[in-house]
Amino acid sequence: MSGRVSGAILLTGAAHGIGRATALALASRGYALGLIDRDAEALAGVVGEIGEREGALSFRVSDVTDLDAMREAVLGVESAVGPTGTLVACAGIGSLTLLPDLDPAALRAMLDVNVVGVANAIAAVLPGMIARGGGHVVGISSVAGVRGMPWMASYSASKAALTTYLEGLRPALKRRGVSVTTVYPGFVRTAMTEGTPFRRPVPMLEPEQAAAQLVRAIERRPRDLAFPMSAALGMGLLRRLPNRVYDRMMDRAGPRALTVDF
Repeated sequence: MSGRVSGAILLTGAAHGIGRATALALASRGYALGLIDRDAEALAGVVGEIGEREGALSFRVSDVTDLDAMREAVLGVESAVGPTGTLVACAGIGSLTLLPDLDPAALRAMLDVNVVGVANAIAAVLPGMIARGGGHVVGISSVAGVRGMPWMASYSASKAALTTYLEGLRPALKRRGVSVTTVYPGFVRTAMTEGTPFRRPVPMLEPEQAAAQLVRAIERRPRDLAFPMSAALGMGLLRRLPNRVYDRMMDRAGPRALTVDF
C-alpha cells in the first residue's frame, strides 16, 4: 500500500530534529497533523513556522513517558484534526555512556523515552485504530541499535529494545489492520549528534534529508526502512560480522574515557 495516507498524522517529538523537519515536510504536503512534544516553546515555534495552511493542525504539550497525559493529548488533538490514521513516534533522547563514567540513570531515562514512550504513544492511538479497522505505526529506531556501540551502550540498548518491541507487535497488529514500519536512520545532524567526539564512517544527513525518507515510509508503509544507502548496507554487514572482528573494530572506533551528553 502506498500513496496519500488517510486520517490525521500524529507526531511525537515534533519540536526538534527529525520530528520537527518531518512535521514541516508533511505540512507542505497538506496533511492533517497532530503535533506533540514536551518542549512548549519549541513546539510553538514549529506551529508558527507551519502557519496558516489548508490541512488541519493541532498541537499539545505532553511527555511521552506519561501514559495518562499522552491519552489526554491524543484526545485533544483528535478532537481538532480527526482520528489518527498514522502515528510517527519521533520522540527520543540519547547520550554517550563511556568509561570510567557509567550512569544507570541515563540508561533508565533512555529506556523511558525511547521504548516506553513509544509504547505509550501506541497505546494512546491503538484502540481507535483497531475500532476503525486500520492504521499505521512508524517507530524510529537507529542503525546504532543493530549491535552494541561501546561509546553509546545505553542508546544502542534502547534502540535494540524498540526494534524488537515493534517486531513483536507487528504480526498481531497486522491481523487487526494496523501496519508497523521500523525506520533506521544513520547519523543525522541534530542536537543529539552535534559535538560527539567519535569518528563517523559517513557524512551526517541533514534533518530535512531524513524527513524526506520518513515521509516516504509514511506514504509507502514498508516493513523496514534504513537510510542513507550506506547505513542500509552497513546494517547488513554489522549483523553478519563475526563477534571477534566486530569487537576489534569497535575497540578502535571511538574514545573511551569520557561521557558527553547529546
